[in-house]
Amino acid sequence: MSRFAVRYTVLALALMLSLSALAKEKSESLTLFHDASLNGTNLPAGDYVVKYDVDGSNAQVKFMQGKREVASASGQVKTLQKRATSNQVVLSNEGRSIQEIDFGGKDTAITFGLSEAAGGK
Repeated sequence: MSRFAVRYTVLALALMLSLSALAKEKSESLTLFHDASLNGTNLPAGDYVVKYDVDGSNAQVKFMQGKREVASASGQVKTLQKRATSNQVVLSNEGRSIQEIDFGGKDTAITFGLSEAAGGK
C-alpha cells in the first residue's frame, strides 16, 4: 500500500508542477512597422513587448511599452500549419486592426475578432 501512496503523491506533484508551468505569463518582443489598433486602442508604430496568458484555447494579451500597458485584448489560440519564422502581426485591410499574432519558432498564434472577421466575408 505504501508504494501506491508514494506513486500517487509523485504523480500528483508532477501534475501540479506542470500546470503551474503552463500558467506562467509569457512574453515576446514585437515591432509594429505601421500604426495599428487592438480592441479599439490605437498602437503607433514602434517596439512593444507582448505579454500573454493562455488558458486552454483562450488567451489574454497585453501590449506593453516599458512597464506601461498600452492595449489589451482577449483572443483565441490557433495552431499554425508550420512554425512562424519570426514574430509577426496580421492586420485587417480595413482599419489596420490586429487580427493575429504569430510567434517566431512556434506553431501557435493568437487570433482576435474571429466573429467580426467571419461576418465581414
